[in-house]
Amino acid sequence: MNFDLNLTIGMTSLDTQQNGKHERFFFYFLILWTIGGLIQNYFTEVSGEEAYYWLFSQFLDWSYLDHPPMVGVVTAPGYWLIPNDMGLRMGMLITNILTIIVLRRTLEIKDDKLFVWMMLGLLPVHLGGLLVKTDVPLLFFTATFFYFYKQYLKEDNWKTVVLLGLNIALVMMSKYHGVLVVFFTVLSNLGLFKKKSFWAIVGLTVVFMLPHTYWQYMHDFASIKFHLYNRIDLGFSFGTILYYISIQPLVFGPLIGVLLFAAAYKHKTESAFHRALKFNIVGVLIFFLISAFRVEVHKHWTSVIMVPLILLGHEYITSRENWRKWMMKLCVISLVLFIPARIYLMHDFLPSKWTEGWDVLHNWDSWADEVEDLSGGLPIVFINHYERASRYSYLKGDIVHCYNTFDYRETQHDLWPLEENLQGKTIFLIDRHNRKGEYETFTTTIGKGIHYRIVENFRSFRNVNVEVEGLEDNGFAPGEEVTVNITMKNNYDYAVDFSDVNGREVYLNAHILEGLNPVQTDVLEALTISLAPGEELTKTVKVKMPDVEGKFDLRFSIQVEGIEAPINGRKQRVIVK
Repeated sequence: MNFDLNLTIGMTSLDTQQNGKHERFFFYFLILWTIGGLIQNYFTEVSGEEAYYWLFSQFLDWSYLDHPPMVGVVTAPGYWLIPNDMGLRMGMLITNILTIIVLRRTLEIKDDKLFVWMMLGLLPVHLGGLLVKTDVPLLFFTATFFYFYKQYLKEDNWKTVVLLGLNIALVMMSKYHGVLVVFFTVLSNLGLFKKKSFWAIVGLTVVFMLPHTYWQYMHDFASIKFHLYNRIDLGFSFGTILYYISIQPLVFGPLIGVLLFAAAYKHKTESAFHRALKFNIVGVLIFFLISAFRVEVHKHWTSVIMVPLILLGHEYITSRENWRKWMMKLCVISLVLFIPARIYLMHDFLPSKWTEGWDVLHNWDSWADEVEDLSGGLPIVFINHYERASRYSYLKGDIVHCYNTFDYRETQHDLWPLEENLQGKTIFLIDRHNRKGEYETFTTTIGKGIHYRIVENFRSFRNVNVEVEGLEDNGFAPGEEVTVNITMKNNYDYAVDFSDVNGREVYLNAHILEGLNPVQTDVLEALTISLAPGEELTKTVKVKMPDVEGKFDLRFSIQVEGIEAPINGRKQRVIVK
């Protein structure tokens, strides 16, 4: 009896020592990960995309045109405290660390050595700690969603219900396709519809989403329209499908991705929680595979399945020694590859001939200085390059505008009042291309060319919307002249007079696009009318279809003479056959 008691006490003491050893190992990893992240973020230059999200943090709101608000919310506090590159990424690094902690807490079996090496071998985990990306808060709230859902399946109480309702709202306010996580989780457990607490979660989610929904309402559901009408229909291509399928294991690795997918596939579905994880992996992959039949699918859109991949993969591999050895070896090799890549992001140590043709990552501050000097102090406007406009704004602390033309897409710059502040001013206009030879060209020291010209008395009517009414896309003959009904609406809070632009004409144009490539532009008429605030005017115009068959988009613009034609409305699909 005493022997059994002593043995039990000894085993308990040994377990306690082992658990303490594991806790210390994980704690030391987090310390080193944090220190490494801070050093990395201090010395790594901010990219154009990161600078764009920095602008979000400067104009905090309940949503933005192309993204929900969380990327700005997570970014803002760190930059307010430490206004430099490290401070900008501080919130993302903290969120990345919290994601790792939540994933570990959600694991069924604790194997810290395997888990830590998996974190070191996963490219998305590295990127999440050193870049400002919308996927970082998405992955965090996806991880907390599965953590709370696991608790909910064990114990259905009001605390878990409220936390799940809030969490679902935060998932969707991180990235809109976060709703797929919720959808496939519910699909995996249809019995949820019979539970009163499930409907309480739905109701709470709706309440928590109200500020975001109100923003959408006040902005005429701009985000929904953006995502519905700005995707380019690429048509079916075997190449696109094969690329999508082949790239997925690399996205979640690049070396351990295949092993993770195989482990998740072989993992036995023993509970409703496991079923939810598998439904998410398969469902998200199929959803974007179907999307790839028509539109370009960005490889990181499937990032949400990293959470179920880790949870299922870790649980399967930890109890299989051979799998575990292979995973550890691949993670070590991955880390060996990641370290020089991360160093290169901080310091350009490679010979220039090796990096010829690569995107420029370093010395953008000199580019910004040269652009500033070239402008001579005039307000700067970039055409169709929101990343360059954002990068210049971040580096110089002077927020400049991105003017988007009919053959591009809208950005958040179109919703901010930046363009209004430029009306009547002389501006320094920078374009990606030398349109019609009207621009001067200057090559910066980092090799980036600048096409520029000076525009006096800048004027635009970007907020007069022109929409097509009732045009069917079921087929037109090549070269056919089509009667089109359009509605012009003045969305400014003041009257506009197209006949009073300092002697310049204002044209109503019809543009035919193939993707974002202009096929033809027709000047329909010179506008001389005026519109009161909120006034709508319906007109009938004649538009000539292209002389060749194909699928095209029709878009209208209101162009001030001497200035590029902007975006004044969404695209309308037309088929010529």
